[in-house]
Amino acid sequence: MLMEWLQALQEWQVATFFRRSFYAYPLLNATHIFSLALLIGAILPVDLRMLGLFSGIPAAPFLKLMTRLAAAGLVLAILTGFLLFSVQPLEYAGNPAFLTKVSLVSLGAANAAVIRLSPGWRAAAASGVVSPSLRFGAVLSVAIWLAALIAGRWIAFL
Repeated sequence: MLMEWLQALQEWQVATFFRRSFYAYPLLNATHIFSLALLIGAILPVDLRMLGLFSGIPAAPFLKLMTRLAAAGLVLAILTGFLLFSVQPLEYAGNPAFLTKVSLVSLGAANAAVIRLSPGWRAAAASGVVSPSLRFGAVLSVAIWLAALIAGRWIAFL
């Protein structure tokens, strides 16, 4: 069943367009990289804020802005990542670096959701006081997202 779905995805007209277009695929790839920069560029400052940096910036507006930017980056990264995947789904589905990256992105998004929905997040946004569990989540976040970036770079080499 999975192989049939992957084959159908590879034959999808949109995937064929990106495979054949001299300009579209590189632009899609660049958009994916931009979305990753937006995502990591918003998550990392939040994590660093949770770890004690940028304490002079009021927490509530900073966290609200960075969360929205990270969410936009994640949505765009998933969309562009799916389109990139559609170009060679059979190859990517068997690539250990790709599978690691997808797993890490899922783990990173889940970690972000747990942090964002926690009482510690609301307390940090309201008072700037960060709980030890929130600090741990921030350290975990940095490790997960950096590992996802590294795994993403390895895709082309495996």
